[in-house]
Amino acid sequence: MNKLKQFQTKLQVVTALMLSTVAFNGHAVATASYDPASGIVDLPVVEVLNGASSSFFSAQLQLTGGSELELISANAGSATQEQRNVFDGTTGAVHIPSIVVGVDDFYAKLKIVPGSDPLRFTVDQLVSNNFEGCPSFSAAGPSQGSCFLSGEITSDITLTKNIQWILSGGVFIGGDNINQATLTVNPGTHIFGQQGADFLWIRRGSKIMSEGTPDNPVVMSGPLQQTAGEWGGLVITGNAPVNGCNEGVALCEIPFEAVTSEFLGGNNPTDNSGVVKYTQILFAGFAVRPNEELNGLTLNAVGSGTVIDFVHVHEGLDDGVEMFGGTVQMKHLVLTNIGDDSLDWGLGWTGGAQYVLVKQAADDGDRGIEADNNKSGDLLPRSNPILSNMTLMGAPVSTQGALLRRGTGANIWNSVFTGFPTCLMIDGEPTFANAGAPGNLSGDLTIQHSFVDCDTNFADGEGATFNTADWFLSQTGNSEENPLLNGFLPASGSPLTLSGTAVNDAFFDTVDYVGAFRDEDDDWTEEWTFEFN
Repeated sequence: MNKLKQFQTKLQVVTALMLSTVAFNGHAVATASYDPASGIVDLPVVEVLNGASSSFFSAQLQLTGGSELELISANAGSATQEQRNVFDGTTGAVHIPSIVVGVDDFYAKLKIVPGSDPLRFTVDQLVSNNFEGCPSFSAAGPSQGSCFLSGEITSDITLTKNIQWILSGGVFIGGDNINQATLTVNPGTHIFGQQGADFLWIRRGSKIMSEGTPDNPVVMSGPLQQTAGEWGGLVITGNAPVNGCNEGVALCEIPFEAVTSEFLGGNNPTDNSGVVKYTQILFAGFAVRPNEELNGLTLNAVGSGTVIDFVHVHEGLDDGVEMFGGTVQMKHLVLTNIGDDSLDWGLGWTGGAQYVLVKQAADDGDRGIEADNNKSGDLLPRSNPILSNMTLMGAPVSTQGALLRRGTGANIWNSVFTGFPTCLMIDGEPTFANAGAPGNLSGDLTIQHSFVDCDTNFADGEGATFNTADWFLSQTGNSEENPLLNGFLPASGSPLTLSGTAVNDAFFDTVDYVGAFRDEDDDWTEEWTFEFN
């Protein structure tokens, strides 16, 4: 027991020293001002988000007779990467990093009034940008301005950027479909795990609202920000369908492989577990048992009502993002220096993803994609996601760009695989059977308008009934050629820029290019991601 206490004390000292060296977003100049005499809030710069593009305005809001703010002027402005106010139409929120009221400096969050014309907003949050102590759901941390989170939290809480949040062990939001809670994480907030066994877990029925912005992303990280596995990672669990139960079971719920006391799955395909947007997940991953790990971002039976957009997972010990069933759909994923598979799925994932950058480290990493249905092969619902606009860049130490196995389906569009020892491999009799055959494909396992450029472009696994090369080349718009990349962006003259096609699914933006980026000027990873090579 004394050794344990000594270890915990040492760990807290290390954490305190780490926190003292981390630079947090400060606001030397306020991004908004309030004039109590006129009731006007002046917003010199407002970025209005629209996917990967933005518009910039200056705006003024007038305090009305009630508690609402009404838009009274808006004029087009110039783009900037300085600190600014941000309107996110996905959540209907205006994030004001710094507004001075009297002599005090606050973060303010405004929420749009649905259907209002002219636009009106309510004040959802007004939080001091100065540390004012640890709230009741937390405990004092090892340094001034830090607070510990631990155990199960069954009430709605908000994590603010004026506090450095430290996870102590597994932190669970809500009970399992009981005592539901919402965890709100404000822009610019930093959450640290101290070791591998520290993780953040959103249980079924509860939500996370991790609402970062391009200039103030949410950061979830290990203490040193040096090596993979410094903390456990983020786990979100939902009530969307999974496979793995006996045939005929009305409600399929299964234990999570790494933490078997936690269950996932249900009958709600549109289940909503919240929002994870403009969020970094850094140096995560933890081996609970051999071959049973926590990933950077683990999505357990997460439903399509959940928003996952602009998420960077960097230096993960195991997988970058892994889906265990569910229907979740994602956009703008950056998966870099992942120790195992960058994108992994199984147990009947039927969601989708668009705009995915995978960039492996030179000295570590396995597959760009590892795709399973189930170890038993043909269980339903069968994994069958739609994926478009992926740029996957491997390294000599890796294996395949994509391994499609264990009966999985997938419809892959507008994607490029390059730099892997092998680009594409189909493996296992159930997978070949699910695909059909070149010239007579079932439509459940397809790839179209995609490019491969690896040492070996194709390999055939066990149970092959056709050649992976024939499968690829028999489909529309596919090519074996150099994609001409400059880093991860298409270089001038790249064949990727005009070789794409539209995906017939409402979730997907209409594009005419292959890969995650339209051209050499379309770097949507700028500003909000952690530095990567």
